[in-house]
Amino acid sequence: MSSTMQPHLTALDIWALGITVVIGGQYFSWNAGLVAGFYSYFGALVLMSTAYITMVLCLAEASSMLPFAGGAYGLSRCSLGFYLGFMIGCCEALEYLAYVASSVLKMGHMLAIIFPSLDGYEPLVWLCIYAAAMVVHLYGGAFFWLANRVLAAVSLFVLLVYILGGLSLIDGDINAESPLLHAFSFSEVLGALPLTAWMFVGIESLNMACDEVPHPKTAIPRGQIASVVTLATTGLATYFVSAFVPPGLDTLATAVVPLNAGFQRLFGLSEATACLLSIPATYATIVGFIFAFRKLGGAIAHSKLLPPVCAYVSATRGTPVVVLVIGCSLSYAVCLAAFFVPSVNTHLFSVCILSSFCSYSAQCYGYVYLRRRFGHLDRAFTSPLGIPGAIFAFCVWQLNIISILGFQTSPGVAFGAFVFLWGLLTMYYYAYAKHHQTISDDERKILFVAHVANYNASRATQTKSGNKSQIKKSGHSSRRVLGQGAAIKYQIKVASANQTNNTGTTMGEHTTEQ
Repeated sequence: MSSTMQPHLTALDIWALGITVVIGGQYFSWNAGLVAGFYSYFGALVLMSTAYITMVLCLAEASSMLPFAGGAYGLSRCSLGFYLGFMIGCCEALEYLAYVASSVLKMGHMLAIIFPSLDGYEPLVWLCIYAAAMVVHLYGGAFFWLANRVLAAVSLFVLLVYILGGLSLIDGDINAESPLLHAFSFSEVLGALPLTAWMFVGIESLNMACDEVPHPKTAIPRGQIASVVTLATTGLATYFVSAFVPPGLDTLATAVVPLNAGFQRLFGLSEATACLLSIPATYATIVGFIFAFRKLGGAIAHSKLLPPVCAYVSATRGTPVVVLVIGCSLSYAVCLAAFFVPSVNTHLFSVCILSSFCSYSAQCYGYVYLRRRFGHLDRAFTSPLGIPGAIFAFCVWQLNIISILGFQTSPGVAFGAFVFLWGLLTMYYYAYAKHHQTISDDERKILFVAHVANYNASRATQTKSGNKSQIKKSGHSSRRVLGQGAAIKYQIKVASANQTNNTGTTMGEHTTEQ
């Protein structure tokens, strides 16, 4: 890509990307959890905020050490192996695709409120939304990053106007008679816990931009941390202001657009006009999540886990066009399924957030793996919470998984859908992907040292156990992916490794044991 098409990106752009991806979730859907009670749900929100901040600190350190633009997929491929790495990558992709679909459905609903004549034409409206979002990515380059800054600035500005203006509208007695103010039920709180993720979900995707930033080891951590702190602040402020702006909790808990009441009273607007103020952030979130899945899809495709056509990149814009079109098509198909079978929309959030928590768990595990095995590698940032912080976040994600599997409406449906998709992807992996996968150029440059260390550790373990047949089988498989020459050349001890300067070695992608 020419330099004219790619601007000089800084931590500010990464911060803006975090706002773009996440902030739409602070405009809608989070309010449904208020059925658990105001103070109870606040406790859940604080717990989730802490977990996300902790995880981002871990990811910031990982990015400052090995800045791979493949998200959880790249890290899991190193820490969990090729199969689970592929599956975690698919979980992350499912998360992004489903969140795009959920946001498109919500934006379509908002547009129907603004323009009642659109009622019944939702599939066409959704198609137009996808087209409008794809244009930003198809044009790419400097245009995308400029659009990213504008969308982040507008979305954050509108939210700050709501928060600061809403302070003058707060009525401390508005919820005095509401049963939701002091309501508490353990099952309700646990059931509502995943809904607080709307305030932050997607923040983990910022390391997808590692290959677009000149100095990713410093820019990504700074942008990520600044973004999650900003979002935690606006999220908590939005929660408190919304709860005490008339008409109060009872209405807020079931509102389609929870910020409408504040905007209506602040500016004397109708419901339809107030909805317009939530459109930019919702559109921004759609654009942001599409960025995440096109970057992730591109990383998976370049490892040859997808058919070769998926690796096609526009020569002029550098956009993975095929991955972009396939991803948006699948997401649009989810919207159509929700249109013809409304119950799909009921379980959509559970499926996508379950995928998210599986991905988050893998990233926390991957961080612990990197700290223990590659503690000697240089890094520009070190998480002050270290491994205990990763373990804390991991436990919170497991608690959320328990919530989804046991404390939602018809939890078996979401679990069944997730297991079905996992089974399909497993069959695909063993039927096709396993026999074609390799190490992409980006992985060679950044993650090669980790893959070779795993290969050597596996060989050492099998040699010690005396399992010669397994050694031969494992060696054949590993060398086919790593390249036989490279695997032999880099027989190393991790404690004294200095391979970060030797990652340009060319590897045979499909060399077999001779």
